[in-house]
Amino acid sequence: MRTKLTALVGFLPLGAFWLFPLLMGLLAAFYAAGDGAAWSALFAHPQFWSALRLSLVTGTVSLVVSTVLALWIVAGVHGTSRWPRLAGHMGGFLSLPHLAFAIGLGFLIMPSGLMARVPGSLAGWTAPPQWITTQDPYGISLVAVLILKEVPFVIWLISSLLARKDMALMLRGHWLVSQSLGHGSASTWLRVFIPQILPRLKWPLIIVWVYGASVVDVALAIGPTQPPPLAVIIWADLNNADQAINARGSVGALFLTVVLAGLGLAFHAAWRLASPKIARFVVRGPSPGSIARKSALALLTFMCAIYVLVLLVLGIMSIAAQWPYPDLLPTQLRWAAWEQALASPAPLINSLSFALACVIAALAFAVMWFESVDERLDPVLLALAVAALALPSLLIADGQYLVFLQLGLNGTWFGVFLAHLTPVFAYVFIVLKGPYRAFDARYRSVSLGLNTSALRFWLAIKMPLLKPALAAAAAIGVGVGMAQYVPIQLIAAGRISTLSIEAVTLASGGNRQLLAVFSLMLAVIPLAAFACAARLGRQTP
Repeated sequence: MRTKLTALVGFLPLGAFWLFPLLMGLLAAFYAAGDGAAWSALFAHPQFWSALRLSLVTGTVSLVVSTVLALWIVAGVHGTSRWPRLAGHMGGFLSLPHLAFAIGLGFLIMPSGLMARVPGSLAGWTAPPQWITTQDPYGISLVAVLILKEVPFVIWLISSLLARKDMALMLRGHWLVSQSLGHGSASTWLRVFIPQILPRLKWPLIIVWVYGASVVDVALAIGPTQPPPLAVIIWADLNNADQAINARGSVGALFLTVVLAGLGLAFHAAWRLASPKIARFVVRGPSPGSIARKSALALLTFMCAIYVLVLLVLGIMSIAAQWPYPDLLPTQLRWAAWEQALASPAPLINSLSFALACVIAALAFAVMWFESVDERLDPVLLALAVAALALPSLLIADGQYLVFLQLGLNGTWFGVFLAHLTPVFAYVFIVLKGPYRAFDARYRSVSLGLNTSALRFWLAIKMPLLKPALAAAAAIGVGVGMAQYVPIQLIAAGRISTLSIEAVTLASGGNRQLLAVFSLMLAVIPLAAFACAARLGRQTP
């Protein structure tokens, strides 16, 4: 009886602050399915089908290319002296929010950007070239942003998987057997390792795919406009004051979710049908080919250079008062944009407060769950956490907007906090689940023999041993909290401003220096969180 009561007490805060808003939001979103007029208006939209095609193409291409490139880099670097450093520095890549990276890359590749200034200065050009490098009609720039951002995420997923002792031992044995049978390193990865790695990354890859097909803020900053991706059309409808257009946006979010779910099931069925042919390829005779490690290192170096250039150009743009083309450096520097941003610190303070509050709450709820609820219930909460990330944010945010409207929470700090908490807790729980449940229970048995209280044991023994995992989860939570845009814009109802809202607003044609300042703030704060997490992870308890 006491165990059940403890589990209930541990679950109540999580149920009230995370589970209830999530489930009620989903129910409210699906409630809109009965509006026949809204469905008719959605399908009659002149850009609907071309926008849907664009969304599916950009999401699918970015997923496939980023996965292939990530596997290429991992296969080329794994087993070398560079691998521990690569796996340990992925946090630096992950910390940069998609929106900040998209804005920085836009500054880098636009016709008057840094990449066009190099040939311009050498050739003596007097005007920027008439290139369409951002917001191109085919979504190439949007796909490039998604690929460059998702490759580090997939590498981090693979490195986390390979760091597991059981997986490392199994693959080590398979490597030795494959080498003895005459398989080269390329054949071993292609026929032995990848078929075992990819199925274990099914849900994270689905999250990557759904994000790419339904992203809003990045598409607004650098994506095409004629037509835009379907998510942008839905987003415009959801922000429209006309009730009929707003209803069209609600069914649009539901339609996009159903389409993505249907395509996911279709791909799963196709994979099952193709499994025999894949198996025949896997067991095909040995191939002596080796992995092209130099090309993998060159690709990794190129990605690192892009990230460095993005941060560099954001820094330069934030203080560039005059930067005539084709000069490689500004002719006049001013701190006016920084002074303007710091003179009105509300966006920065709001972003920090939401991110930190959500991280603290998410860590507390996760620890309470792990300490009081039986491990056999973890799959249920894990499924809900995956759903919170795998479903388009448009759908969840729209449903929560409708629920919070009835509860009077729209436009309030607490309402925006609850919307933030939905993805932040999901990431924190997923990151913490493995390390927390793998904690050696014998430590607690020894402490019980010494009459140590549960709280003292957790503070003195368990927390120091789990500090790297807790710090990593906190850093990821800060990054996710800082990057939120769709939930804030809907539920804040124009009363609360954050860095992401200001950045998207300025990206549509505002002050470039101020846009660079907000983008840098979005980038630097998560980067500092990951740096602190890395430092804590290296400290011994």
